[in-house]
Amino acid sequence: MYALVLAMRHLRSRSITWVATAMIGAVVVLYLLIISVLEGQKQFWMDKLQNIMAHTTVGVGELAWGIQKPEAWADELSRLDPGIKGVTIGLESPAMAIFNNARTVGTMRGVDLDRELKYGRLKEILFPKDLSDFGRHEVSGKLLPGCIVGGAWRKSYNLSVGSQVTFLFSDDEGDPRSVAFRIIGFFEGKNPYLETAAYVDRKFLAEKIGVSGSAKTLFVWLNDPNRPDLAAFRDRVKAKMVEIVRRDYPQSSHDKSVMVDTWQDKDGGFYKQVSNENLIMRVIMCLFLLLLAFIIFLIFGRLVAEKVRDIGALRAMGATPTGIKACFLAQGLLVGTLGVAVGLLGAWLLIHYLTPIVDFLTHVAWMLFGVRISLGDMFGPEGILTRTLPMDVAAISILAILSALFGALLPARRASLLNPVECLRHE
Repeated sequence: MYALVLAMRHLRSRSITWVATAMIGAVVVLYLLIISVLEGQKQFWMDKLQNIMAHTTVGVGELAWGIQKPEAWADELSRLDPGIKGVTIGLESPAMAIFNNARTVGTMRGVDLDRELKYGRLKEILFPKDLSDFGRHEVSGKLLPGCIVGGAWRKSYNLSVGSQVTFLFSDDEGDPRSVAFRIIGFFEGKNPYLETAAYVDRKFLAEKIGVSGSAKTLFVWLNDPNRPDLAAFRDRVKAKMVEIVRRDYPQSSHDKSVMVDTWQDKDGGFYKQVSNENLIMRVIMCLFLLLLAFIIFLIFGRLVAEKVRDIGALRAMGATPTGIKACFLAQGLLVGTLGVAVGLLGAWLLIHYLTPIVDFLTHVAWMLFGVRISLGDMFGPEGILTRTLPMDVAAISILAILSALFGALLPARRASLLNPVECLRHE
């Protein structure tokens, strides 16, 4: 107990220990601020890449007539892994969309709306939110099937609920087809390219295209799209699909064309680049902790040199070498703990008010130096996005405290080995 009391007394009386505390707090703030900004930008780009895309896409390329039993296949596939949220069914066709005599190229996506709203991301980016079914809706005395149109088209062509769109596409024989739809809703995500599309009823689209099977693709949605075993999960899905195709089409070789891709496979290069950049930055910031441990070692070495007579007095009063070592280690623990507490508080304040702070600094830069800095140029149209992971908070807290302890360890050991008689003679 006396070791802790003495450590607190020394901490209060020596300004150099407060310098060590401030340095630990600064490293914690710097680490969490940089990593939070990087994670925020990573999450933004991952959301942009994923958008409305499924976490895993399953296709059987050579089944030109389509999947004959898509509902049964989807239900069987959904039981493969407890991490599967659900499986949706899709059928796509390139098409030309005509809005108010304006023409553009896009995609018709045939879906089961109930499944899509239950398992996919459409519900998150759909408006109006109370959309229940495609159905048939009256436009100028005609009953037209409903469709959900992407936000990119809505903005470009000033569309609203109730507007009419006509799609031109080819059927399975290559003959041109034309179908008019009534817009019953819109979806708007973070990827304008994927929004140049329209959701229509899957069975209706299959009928118009002329395929006997009403789907060509299965989309697997996961509870955790970032699960660490995503590649292994993809291989399991592919093995299961090969098994299903061989069972339902025993005379065919179509199982060889089973294609399974995760969302990371489609944008794997960019995803790995962003992840590696964040990992490298974490490693660099951890190197600062090594430097911090060395600085604390120097600070505590000086403290031991200044406290030689006090150490001798303590030994003369009955303090053991272990007690002397514990005194300096306790001081290192207090410095580390206080530094982490100050750092966590400072990091929370900075991250929470980061945008106003940066806006103020950019305004000052403009007023003093005539330099105009746009956050959109540095971070994109969304500005500064942050995301603080509990793992990062725990990691930097533990590592900072350990750095303080390791920095104090050798000086504490040196103090415990001092001869009490020589200490009392020390000038």
